[in-house]
Amino acid sequence: MPKEHKKRGRREEKKRKKEQEEDQPESKKRKSLDDNQAEIIFDNDPQNDGADYIPIVGPGEIPFYGLLDEEEQEYFKRADAMLELDQFNDAEERALFLANVYKEANGKELKIANSQSCSRLMERLILMSKPNQLKALFQKFSGHFLHLAQHRFASHCCETLFTRSASIVSEEITAPVEAPSGDHEQETTTAEQLFLDVSKELEGNLGYLMTDPFASHTLRVLLVVFSGRPLVDAQTTSLLQSRRKEHITLNFKEPSTSASTSTRTVPDSFGDALDHMMKSMVADLDANSLRALASHPVANPLLQLLLDLEFRRSGKSKAKDTNSLFRKLLPDDPPEEGTDSASFFNAMLYDPIGSRLSEVLVTNSPGKTFKVLYQSLIREKLQSLAKNETASYVLIKALERLNKEDLEAAVHELCPQVELLAERSRTSVVKCLVERCQVRGLDTGPLAVALKKAYGEDPTERLNKMLKLGTSSSENMSEERQKHIESHDPSKAHTSLLAQSMLDVPGTLQDLIMDGILSLDNTGLQQMAKDRSATHVLQKSLACAGDTIRYRRMIMPRLANMTADLATDPAASHVVDAFWKGTDGLPFIREKIAEHLMQHEAILRESAPGRAVWRNWQMDTYKTKRFDWMAEAKGRTPGTKTGIELARERFASQKQGPRPKTDEDATAKETGHGLSKSGGGPRTALVEHHKPQKLAQLLDPQLPDTGVGKDGFLKLVEKVLQYSVNTWDQGFMPKLYASTDAPGVASDLILSVLNTNLHVYDASPALTIIEKATTLALASLFGLHGPHAGGISVQGGSASNTTSIVIARNTLYPETKTHGIHSSPHDFILFTSAHGHYSIEKAAQMLGFGSRAVWSVPTSSKTGAMDPSALSSLISKAESEGKTPLYVNATAGTTVLGSYDPIRSISKICREKKLWLHIDASWGGPVIFSPSLAKERLDGSHLVDSIAINPHKMMGVPVTCSFLLGADLRQFHRANTLPASYLFHSDDEDEDGEAHDQQKQPSEIYDLADLTLQCGRRGDALKLYLSWAYHGTQGYRAQIEHAFETASYFAELVEQERDLVLVSENPPPCLQVCFFYGKGGSVKGDGKENSRVTREIARGLVPRGFMVDYASVDDRGAFLRVVVNRETRRGTVEGLVKAVVEVGEGLW
Repeated sequence: MPKEHKKRGRREEKKRKKEQEEDQPESKKRKSLDDNQAEIIFDNDPQNDGADYIPIVGPGEIPFYGLLDEEEQEYFKRADAMLELDQFNDAEERALFLANVYKEANGKELKIANSQSCSRLMERLILMSKPNQLKALFQKFSGHFLHLAQHRFASHCCETLFTRSASIVSEEITAPVEAPSGDHEQETTTAEQLFLDVSKELEGNLGYLMTDPFASHTLRVLLVVFSGRPLVDAQTTSLLQSRRKEHITLNFKEPSTSASTSTRTVPDSFGDALDHMMKSMVADLDANSLRALASHPVANPLLQLLLDLEFRRSGKSKAKDTNSLFRKLLPDDPPEEGTDSASFFNAMLYDPIGSRLSEVLVTNSPGKTFKVLYQSLIREKLQSLAKNETASYVLIKALERLNKEDLEAAVHELCPQVELLAERSRTSVVKCLVERCQVRGLDTGPLAVALKKAYGEDPTERLNKMLKLGTSSSENMSEERQKHIESHDPSKAHTSLLAQSMLDVPGTLQDLIMDGILSLDNTGLQQMAKDRSATHVLQKSLACAGDTIRYRRMIMPRLANMTADLATDPAASHVVDAFWKGTDGLPFIREKIAEHLMQHEAILRESAPGRAVWRNWQMDTYKTKRFDWMAEAKGRTPGTKTGIELARERFASQKQGPRPKTDEDATAKETGHGLSKSGGGPRTALVEHHKPQKLAQLLDPQLPDTGVGKDGFLKLVEKVLQYSVNTWDQGFMPKLYASTDAPGVASDLILSVLNTNLHVYDASPALTIIEKATTLALASLFGLHGPHAGGISVQGGSASNTTSIVIARNTLYPETKTHGIHSSPHDFILFTSAHGHYSIEKAAQMLGFGSRAVWSVPTSSKTGAMDPSALSSLISKAESEGKTPLYVNATAGTTVLGSYDPIRSISKICREKKLWLHIDASWGGPVIFSPSLAKERLDGSHLVDSIAINPHKMMGVPVTCSFLLGADLRQFHRANTLPASYLFHSDDEDEDGEAHDQQKQPSEIYDLADLTLQCGRRGDALKLYLSWAYHGTQGYRAQIEHAFETASYFAELVEQERDLVLVSENPPPCLQVCFFYGKGGSVKGDGKENSRVTREIARGLVPRGFMVDYASVDDRGAFLRVVVNRETRRGTVEGLVKAVVEVGEGLW
């Protein structure tokens, strides 16, 4: 005969036994002791001499409430299934069905609560009931709570009933009790009275119920209800929730009587009842009995709650009461080492159950008591406690209470153990140290060093080791299976939490995690996103504190390409949700992600995670109301009109009118099309463009015999302004300069009003002093601190470079000052970068060297910077050919790519060969105002002989404003001074008017033309002086750093646009962003064709309100070169990318 088909295994056998006991009377299943008394032996004393034998009288035999028949069970099971599905048409239909179920359950409530198969229905009924229904059910249970609380299933119903009814008490304090209606005609009773009746019913049995495996949970809920504490917070839930209790959920919003997440208002009678219950529970128990309960798995959580409530209600003064629970557990004051209290506390530290009570003691004990506990019993054992799985949690509670000094000492003590803790996966202590150091403002550097040592120097290896990436594949594994595996290996969750806490600390700790994430390849990133523990770290990194824009710019484009794959994964879909925060300030990438989601809509809608991502990203709005979605993506209020819409409304009725205003035009730039005006040529706020012949006709510049007067003068000014390029416009991005500002305009006006020449001190004393002070301050920024350091103003960068060559030649070879280079035996050679400025070659022509004397030094194919080894080789080659190497020009910010030559390496070569080293920092020099930017770009600037810098470029000082700085101005004077007694009158002249031949110190030179090639000198230093005074060093630092951030953002946009090919590095070295237009990301092989497309795009951008330039560095032809300035907005570069793509589409 075939056997019954059964699943094998111990779990299934145990399950069948439980099913056979279904609905059996409790009296048959519970083993009763003689005389119906339950006795518990607490084996706290190893000798068990009887002192710990505590007889606790139980309530007697539990009554049998009867069984539901098969028909009743079937009905209630179906009712529970229907309520769980919640497929009712509306709330009224649900309420009607609920009333019918109550009607059918009338008189059977106790049977249902005790039934294994139907107790779930009772809990669901309680969750869905209205206040009058809850109170009616409460009264049905009254008189039976003592027995129901001890039942395996009915106890859960009691807990749910207490939790749901708690808020009714608060409501009845401010509102009258509603009269009962319907079928539940009961005497009007308040919820307050119902709860008080429960406390009276349980009185006399509280000691027994403390150790009952079911009643203890119910008792905890009741205590919390009486206390007024929130029933739904993390701390309360951990004490109340049974791990075996099935969680009953609802598919609709709970009624208004749901438990509050905030502190509840309770009547005074509840406080009295709570005090009475707490006192009754421990009244007959001495210290030994209570300590036995401390290690009891059922009673311990209740003791935790009692201790917590004791401190909350009575404050720290209760700790002095000898009858308090705290003093019964720790009678010695203070509980120093060697006392009975210390022995108990030490024993509990390592007890898996008792340690939880130790946590409460450490957390809530008065300050003086905690200090003694820490200093006597914890501080000396920090390392051993940290390494113990159980005691470490007590240590964490102690660390959370330490002051700054003690915490610093604890960090010093525990840092050497971090490596061992990491090996044992005891990272909770390390996480606590990280968090507390952040709160207390302590240096986290030692922790960072220890963590780096523990997990490795290599970023990828470090992250993989910390988060255990790659140890097990979760691919194609069910979510339940993943949960099961991780529940048996909590170390992954712990290290994930550690990594998340590190991300909350800006600086080295945060960088350890971010560097690791950035070092992962795309496969590793996907694995991290899909790992149930590691995914939280990735999510956190996209939304953590601090300045993370650089990290997000680097990681988000890579993640964006994985959007569709990640969005359908249960874990990784949350990473896609975090993309929104991760793209804050990166709207272009945010829009790209939305496009990815749109393209895979069908796939997303097939999975629950995908549908959640679609909903969280508001993709339906993206499909139907794109402008509203884009507005929110860019931080604007949805529904507001875009710049182009406002522009169209403003100018729709104007066929002719004034040139659009720059401020109005700036708001429209992000659309890719600035405001325009109808007319013969492109007319925008940037420029009204015409060909030269046409413009000559429009301007018609005449020089009349008779003056035009004031009115005519103003008309001429209007014409000049109308047909000039507006460098103040956001779209002006072709050159290395842009608009100035109010201080700049004012300073230029002052110079015109003064109309003086800065050649000798007597003609311009104030401007002379200002120039000397300004150039000295500027030189000191570059590290030129010598006693003779300083500088002079010149009429531009080319003049600075030319002057530096004259000074180099006349200083290194003084005879050339009088005899020239043609009578010199030397064949001088000047070296400059292949990407250097053309002014070096022009100066060579002017100074008689000739163009052939300028040798171009090859540059790095990657960075565009001068190759020092190539320079050294060329110098050696020149020497071998009998030539004389004279001068090296290193560039700080090349004209095309913005490259910075390696100054320190070049200076070493120049010192060895005794060559003059000059830096052409005309463009990139102002980064010296930002230490973070200058650190690498201008490293070694203090080692050079001369520096050229043009504040009228990057700093926005009015054109022209240029300086030549030097380490020794005596060289400037010797190289340039000439006798001119009609102009330079020295204080040391003799009676005949002849000056004595002696070297002046730079501080003594006030006739500044004696230091330069110029005689007529405008006081351009005033423009930098007033602007610097207005903005301050920090102001310029902020402006320059903002410009570099915008350039980096622009480069990121270009790199992510599929039809553009970035030429510059990302991030770019300076403020130029260079790129080709190439359909699909490819550049044509024909350099001439690429140049044609580039030129046409540059022309096509002008009518859209953008001016850009183009250049070439290799045989691929010309590419677009865009220069960002300190006023450039992100919306402007976003619009420019759109404009380039739109113009380029018609040219490819």
